[in-house]
Amino acid sequence: MIKIKALPTIAALLALASSTAVMSAPELGQTRATLKEWVELKKLISEERSSWTVEQQTLNESIDLLTQEIEKLDEQITAMQEDADAAQLERQSLNNEEDELKRASAVVQQVATDLEASVIDLMDYFPQSLQDKLSILTERMPKNAKEADALGLSTRIQYVIGILGEIEKFHNQITVEETMQRIGDSEVAVKTMYIGLAVAYYVDGTRTEAGVLRPAKGGWEKETRNDMAEQIAQAIGIYEREETAEFVDLPISIN
Repeated sequence: MIKIKALPTIAALLALASSTAVMSAPELGQTRATLKEWVELKKLISEERSSWTVEQQTLNESIDLLTQEIEKLDEQITAMQEDADAAQLERQSLNNEEDELKRASAVVQQVATDLEASVIDLMDYFPQSLQDKLSILTERMPKNAKEADALGLSTRIQYVIGILGEIEKFHNQITVEETMQRIGDSEVAVKTMYIGLAVAYYVDGTRTEAGVLRPAKGGWEKETRNDMAEQIAQAIGIYEREETAEFVDLPISIN
């Protein structure tokens, strides 16, 4: 901005004007030219000052707008940062949950493997009829790690639960089976009554051959008790509702 000391200049002009009477024509022309230039300069300064005022106002408005935009951007950046932090926390939480699930899955997988091995080992202790019933599920159980991965943990657990359910069902009830067995030189009908998986009693149709069966690996151990034939036949008859209910004494020994 151009600053002009007005008073000294005006005084100089007045002095110049008062001396025009004694100036020559060339000097007077020069003076007029100087005055004209001074007037033009003042006009230019005034125009520049007005233009600068308008430009300054426009610039201030632009600065205000830019400041508002910067504030909005700062708010958006803060919000985005908060969202990013929340997303990071959520991602970390999901990763932690995934790790927990993997650890839990590994534990369940080991439990499933142990249960499968236990079930296969127990099969040799079960009556043949129960083995035959369970074979539908046991044959589907994996024989190696590759089959286990292909079958899936959920399916393996379902098979184990199904097998354990059938075992528990058999153990919690009385089961009577009739089979053909060779006794001496003949094939005769023999009824066997299982008291769960604890003990069993058998008797043939003639009530001459009878005995007690106890769990053992590879087949239940037989103890011949022909002297108990009538009691065993009576107990089976009561269970099948072929005889009147009453207390029957039967030998029992659980290892």
